[in-house]
Amino acid sequence: MHVYERFHKMFSGVNENTFKTCRTCGGACEHNKIGTLLPGEKEYMAKEMGLSVSEFEVRYLDILRMDDGTLLHVLKLGKLCSFLNKETEECECRNFKPIFCKVYPVVFTVEVDKVNFTIDNWCKLSRNEVFRNYFETAIPLLSSLPIPIEWFRHVVSYDNLFFDYNKLEKYRNRKKRYEIFSLEEILDTEKAEIENTSLFIDPTFGRLTLNFENFY
Repeated sequence: MHVYERFHKMFSGVNENTFKTCRTCGGACEHNKIGTLLPGEKEYMAKEMGLSVSEFEVRYLDILRMDDGTLLHVLKLGKLCSFLNKETEECECRNFKPIFCKVYPVVFTVEVDKVNFTIDNWCKLSRNEVFRNYFETAIPLLSSLPIPIEWFRHVVSYDNLFFDYNKLEKYRNRKKRYEIFSLEEILDTEKAEIENTSLFIDPTFGRLTLNFENFY
């Protein structure tokens, strides 16, 4: 778990300045996507939240079974974010959120024997040179994580797809709280393109202190 602790100490992610840009977008990247945890990340996050791994799984996760039987842990399907506390309207894991949520607009592609990390030019943050340069600093950190290339191959097969959360939530409501889904099952809720929508504004965001000030 120390590799994830180190990552979060080295890279803070978004702050109030980047969030202003995200608000003009409507938070489209936050909607209709499936969030995937890196291998070992559920154990790290459970520890940070003071939960047992089994309790963490039931509260926040589902499992996606790939065609070859590989199991991937994903954020609970059909919900905008498993970590949004509905009572306080705050993120429950702001300082140790899933890494691939934290680093966006960094995305990846997979070649035969190599993972390539790039900046997603679709994201408005990528069009600001300061922001772009900052998120590029996450790439060597990502490259140093001991993640098998086979994991990336599985994730890339669905990571760029968009899903209808309403259909997906209705479908998963008939399942157990912590359920295994096949990729074929959820593809029935895929939709053609992402939709802009209202982005949740965390009222406490302005009180965050992140290591981003040096870039302004």
